[in-house]
Amino acid sequence: MAKLEQSFQQFSLDDFKNHPEIVIDALSESNNVSIMLKREQDRVYVYFKKNFDEKVYSILSDAKAEYKRKKEMGYNREQAFRDFMEAQDEIAKHLSS
Repeated sequence: MAKLEQSFQQFSLDDFKNHPEIVIDALSESNNVSIMLKREQDRVYVYFKKNFDEKVYSILSDAKAEYKRKKEMGYNREQAFRDFMEAQDEIAKHLSS
């Protein structure tokens, strides 16, 4: 199975019955993954989503709130892009050290 981040696949019910490793492989690939199954007649839909630590969701929530606050004060896309590029440069410096 390809690197698991988020994936949606569909199978015939017979294929799914004959290949339970579809789910086992996804479970083996990550320590934190959600798997949702849906059956419609003879089709099985499988959705895999890698879960992230609560800290990741907290950081994202804080960033969204900060952006909303700045936007209300006149922060525009150009400034956001410039800040993003600066942050990317700073991250690159730390990764190459």
